[in-house]
Parts: sequence; structure tokens; C-alpha cells
Amino acid sequence: MSKLIKTLIKFFLSKTSWRLKKIYRNKGYVHEKPNLENIISLFNAKGVIHMGAHRGGEAAVYDWFQKKTIWIEANPLIIKDLQDHIYQFPHQRVINALLSDKDGEELDFKISNNDSASSSIFDFGHESTQKNLKMISNFKLKSQTLDKIVERESIEISEYDFWILDLQGAELLTLQGAKKSLKNCKSILVEISKTDYYINGAKWENLKNFLNSNNFFEKWEPKENHTDVLFIKKN
Repeated sequence: MSKLIKTLIKFFLSKTSWRLKKIYRNKGYVHEKPNLENIISLFNAKGVIHMGAHRGGEAAVYDWFQKKTIWIEANPLIIKDLQDHIYQFPHQRVINALLSDKDGEELDFKISNNDSASSSIFDFGHESTQKNLKMISNFKLKSQTLDKIVERESIEISEYDFWILDLQGAELLTLQGAKKSLKNCKSILVEISKTDYYINGAKWENLKNFLNSNNFFEKWEPKENHTDVLFIKKN
């Protein structure tokens, strides 16, 4: 990518204050600028699947880059707000689904106390509770695999080659339920944890091993215990 394009992207991000990564501090959370390599992956992508949509905060950025986008969100409390927000972007759509490695499994989906941003099928671990995070309610939801959603919704998965997984510990389960679809993906930005941020949630080494075995390799070694890592498919 030319220096001019990189400069333009940096300028756009500074003007929109876009953030991909959320870092929790005390009672709330702040956002950090995404790594430039994340932006290059988005720039080069045909389309995006954003798993763990929450309120669709990055929708305007995907629209600016003219990327077709599928948002997947499990939380029944915010799905209507998400749909209303995404409606203004003609090349984006919302799917209400709880992603996992199996179809039709009834799971407890727990709602967190930070505008439900950390809601999960897993309970918080010690590191999370130290930051005043807790689960305040729950819903019984049926799980779905990404492969099944792609089949049911007749999604042309080759047109969505950049994936973002922000699934609060369920990232590995979701990837295990997306083995067919994964063959069409080129880059993945995934939330990782080195510690028990979520009890029994995906750990960094397990995620890394799974993705490496599927020919995806990390662009950097994470320094923080809970952060995002970009994986690129090796040709």
C-alpha cells in the first residue's frame, strides 16, 4: 500500500475516532486505535463478517470502505437497536444468532453489567471481576454454527473474507463450527485471552494452535493478557 493511502487512512481514523479494540478500566472502558495492519486487511477485503456485533459501532467505517458486512449478535436485549442502526447502511445486514461449535445446543447466555458489552456463555474469571464486571441476568438460547448460518441464509461466503471475532471467550468454539467457511477467509482479527478472563473461555495458545493448523498465522505476539490479534492466511 502506498504512503499516500496509509496517510489517508490514518487521517480518516483520526477524524472519525474509530476504534476496534476495547480495553476495560475500572467502571467503564476506553478504546484504542487499531493497528494499521488491521486497516490494511479491511482495505483489501471483499467483505466483513463481524461476530459479536454489540451495537455495531464500526458500521460507518465499513460503509466508508464500501465493504459488504454481516453482523452476528446473540443478545436479545440489544438486537432491535442494532438492526435499527444498521438499517441506514444498505450493504450491511444483521443476523441474530448465538455462535458455537454445535447447532441446537441450549446454552445460558449471560448479560454483563457494562451495557452488555461483555455478555457471554461463560462466567467471568478473576481478572474480569477485579474490574467490577459481573453478570446480572441470563437467557436460554439455542446455539448455531457459522457453517449452518451460511447454508441457511444462502450467504456467498467467498465474498466475506475478513472476519472479526469479539465473542467473549467463545472464539475457538465459533471457529470450530466454521471449518467449511474458514476455507474462504483470508484474514481474522480475533480477541484473545492469556488468563482466565472468562472461566473455560478460549485461551491464546489454543486459538493460535487451531488457526496455525488451518494455515492462518499471527502478525504479532500479544503483549497484553486480553487483546486483539490479527491472523493472515498463508498462500
